[in-house]
Amino acid sequence: MRHILKQFHRILLRKLTRRVNLRRIIGLQLASFSFMASVIVPGLDDFTSHLTVMRETVYTVVESTIAEAKFRWPLAVFGISQRFSLYHPGMDLTDPRGTPIHPVADGKVISVQPGRLGYGNHILVEHADGVKSLYAHLSKLTVTEGDAVVKDSIIGEVGSTGWSTGNHLHLELYQDNTPVNPLEVLPELTIEK
Repeated sequence: MRHILKQFHRILLRKLTRRVNLRRIIGLQLASFSFMASVIVPGLDDFTSHLTVMRETVYTVVESTIAEAKFRWPLAVFGISQRFSLYHPGMDLTDPRGTPIHPVADGKVISVQPGRLGYGNHILVEHADGVKSLYAHLSKLTVTEGDAVVKDSIIGEVGSTGWSTGNHLHLELYQDNTPVNPLEVLPELTIEK
């Protein structure tokens, strides 16, 4: 009986394949393979390298007296998952969801934007001497437009809103509307290993 079923399956398979244009199927599969090789696989490389960075993040401890310095880091302890570059005009500081965020200096809140795309929930603060700071992907916004803030104020909480892959604070600094590397402006960091 088993032998008869195998023969039946072979005959059925032959009849089905005669009706199907194999070149069309193979061409479609080759096109799919080509697409995977040129688009998906390179993207996976970026994705896996981002996961590696997240796994190997060294946490940074900020040791500074807030009252003495003009600027401060918005978080006390954080990891750095992405640094400032031509294509990324800020820094990504990793911390658990709900960690309080402070402004980098005294100033005035000029924009509070809730959102699900791009920066997600974000805040823009204007400081003295043409300096502005942007805080993005917040889980909670605790200020409103027009609020005066000092370095000890809590302006929001770390989150993962907008185009974000995990809980972090995206921090951007501007001098006269030109992006500036936060590492060049904010106090020196102490790396904890």
